[in-house]
Amino acid sequence: MSTPPRIWALIGAHAGDNDQVIALAEALGLPFETKQLTFNGWRRLGPRLLGASLMSLSRASRQMILSEPPPDLTISAGHRSVAVVRALRERSKGRARSIHVGFPRISPAHFDLVIATAQYPVPDHPNLLRIPYALTRVATSGPDPADQADLQTLPAPRSLLIVGGPNLFWNVDETSLLGRLAWTIDEARAHGGSVLVTTSPRTPSLLRQEIGRALNEATVPFVLAEPKKRPSLASLLAAADAIYVTADSISMVSDAIWTGKPVALLPVNKSARGRLAIALNDAVRPGRRLYPQDLRYFWRALQEVGVSEQLAKPRTSTKAMMDMVLKRVRPILEGLE
Repeated sequence: MSTPPRIWALIGAHAGDNDQVIALAEALGLPFETKQLTFNGWRRLGPRLLGASLMSLSRASRQMILSEPPPDLTISAGHRSVAVVRALRERSKGRARSIHVGFPRISPAHFDLVIATAQYPVPDHPNLLRIPYALTRVATSGPDPADQADLQTLPAPRSLLIVGGPNLFWNVDETSLLGRLAWTIDEARAHGGSVLVTTSPRTPSLLRQEIGRALNEATVPFVLAEPKKRPSLASLLAAADAIYVTADSISMVSDAIWTGKPVALLPVNKSARGRLAIALNDAVRPGRRLYPQDLRYFWRALQEVGVSEQLAKPRTSTKAMMDMVLKRVRPILEGLE
């Protein structure tokens, strides 16, 4: 193209999805526009029923989309954006190209490329690229200078615990987590160092309180961070010497891996729903992933790159993985008219 292609990075309500979209858009090295989408109740129909439609968008988002010609390329994530991507492609008369990150809940045939981690039950397809851990920009964006100045005053080594929370089929193993926190405090007390902990929006309030109580009673330097408050996760990742992360969150585990620092997973337990769903799935569909995601497959993929419950540096090159992604994206960019 004589002029750069028009690229839209479609973002929504979920920070982890948005992070992956922006990470890929930035990796292309081309100008792009960020389009914030908001949705109405029609989103509950899901991408199969919605088809190629803008009906699930809020009025403001629909007006924004319709006020401009369709882009040359969309980068999207999450199933809510799928109907919008398909509508844009239809409006462009098939000219627009699309890259989706994650599980679109329809066949990859509807996109030029789907990039998905191992937990998603995406059917094998030539347009699918499976990767062992998610794209991210949190770990690569660098710390906030103000945070960095404060965190650097804490004695090393700095152990970081990243705490998630319940999801559809899994709960944090709170006993194991609090045991690891107590061990980390003991290590810092005996050998020097400091303890960093950050919770997530899914962390139960009672667990947050127990973590805070344990830290306040400890006689070691510590930081207890919360979402959307300083210090940021990016700053904590940059300051940490070792990272322990609960295994429930693909995005937080991936953030830890992208640092290249020693990482260990903290165990999770099946919820009551998870025990039932997993037992039924494995009995009726043995060897197939649980819908809409099966974290067991994600953990297996992580083991192959050296990430487990044992603290160790990952046996993986994040640069090589990004190069693999860009190798699949390049022909799509070259095919833009």
